[in-house]
Amino acid sequence: MPGMVSGTVRSCQLVAAASLLVAGFPAAAQAQQQISAEQEPDTVPQQAGPPADAPAKGKPKFLQRFFDDEDGKFDFSKFLAKGGFIPMPVIITEPAVHGGYGVVAQFITVPKDDPRNVTRRMLGAFKTGNGSYGFGYYQAGRGLDGLINYKFGIGRGEITLDAHPSFLPTALTYTSKYKYGILGSILVHLPDKRFSAGPLIDFRKLSSSVDFEDPLPIANDFGRTLTTGALGFGVHFDSRDNTMTPTKGVNAYVQGKFDSAAFGSDRTFQKYDADLYAFHGLSPKWRLGYKAEFSAMRGDFPIYFAPAVNLRGVEAQRYQGSNVFSTEVELTRQLSTRWALLAFAGVGASWAGDRRLFDDSGAKFAGGGGFRYRIARKLGLDAGIDVAVGPGGGIFYLQFGHAWAFGMD
Repeated sequence: MPGMVSGTVRSCQLVAAASLLVAGFPAAAQAQQQISAEQEPDTVPQQAGPPADAPAKGKPKFLQRFFDDEDGKFDFSKFLAKGGFIPMPVIITEPAVHGGYGVVAQFITVPKDDPRNVTRRMLGAFKTGNGSYGFGYYQAGRGLDGLINYKFGIGRGEITLDAHPSFLPTALTYTSKYKYGILGSILVHLPDKRFSAGPLIDFRKLSSSVDFEDPLPIANDFGRTLTTGALGFGVHFDSRDNTMTPTKGVNAYVQGKFDSAAFGSDRTFQKYDADLYAFHGLSPKWRLGYKAEFSAMRGDFPIYFAPAVNLRGVEAQRYQGSNVFSTEVELTRQLSTRWALLAFAGVGASWAGDRRLFDDSGAKFAGGGGFRYRIARKLGLDAGIDVAVGPGGGIFYLQFGHAWAFGMD
């Protein structure tokens, strides 16, 4: 999908598996079915009138693919439906990495005989203002006649971030060099297609360094090469009407990953996630969204793997802990078929747990507003800008797809 994508440090942490490159691009089989359906010949008799491409007339042939046949507005639906190579500039606005830029080349394949079996491949790279960089490959699709959904990514990079451990009065800046990272999952659909379950994998090799002279209680986490290997399992539910910019339905899942020497990991630790994203139409012009995310780490996990409060307006990785909860409510007012305004507010908290690496954060509040433009009508895909205010001041985000896309399936 062409356009600009907001990057998050949560994504940066997973650069080893190219997740930063796809944070705004969740799997869109259902949306692609909508495209394919619209490409089929219409069997309903049509009244005489101007040809379907009338709004695009007068524009050079190349530019016609960037305007909608229905209303003549700027739109990427036709361009995306053609498949093939799609270059996507990336603008990273996250202050924790001092902003940045990148590019992603996306390849979409939609078989004519099976429009559900969409395969998307992405190859991309990024660089940020604090010297972080990464590159990787990501692929997602369906298999076995739609019985399974799969996705995997592989990447390499270097990420510089700040941690805020309880034993230091100021932030601790560290750099993690990922020699490789591989993430993947296979979800098997149950008889009720809204439910799916299956295995997860997470393998990484990295070395982390910190510019700090005095001995640290977490010295084990730095100055050495760390190999992690995890297998896991997840159960998912998805009834959203659209994976790009949902307007109704629910996406929820619980999953766990288990790093162990049996899977090649140098450290033994576990991560658990339970997330809920719900969308409800209040009226033709108003809709409400709600998210709740809970993450927990147990065992001998490195400090830089700890989860963090995830809210618009809160700097990424600022409030970490062994247990983290984030919730946000979003109200959207549809102004027209293309334009919408929205407001959002959220609260999150982190708890140190047994290891006491971090202080308990207490409740952290944030909120703001933004606008959206329907940049691909046939996919139901929005893009826009959010401005949020939190404990550390104001932050703006460039959004492509829903702001919660990174957390959703």
